[in-house]
Amino acid sequence: METLEIKKKLHDYIETADEEKLKAIYMVLETDIESVKESRTKEPEAGTAKESTWQEAKAKAMKRIVEG
Repeated sequence: METLEIKKKLHDYIETADEEKLKAIYMVLETDIESVKESRTKEPEAGTAKESTWQEAKAKAMKRIVEG
């Protein structure tokens, strides 16, 4: 199964899941979610954040739209 398909299936499931299942999913992913959040917060402070020009960001977004 392709990554995009997995993301879509997970998104669709999460949109309709009841509260109990959402809490269970979150508990499984909580450590990873917090780790990603923490690293994204530290990147700008450490000078390791990847910056893009408007043209680069726009090109990347358009590529994602075209590729689906």
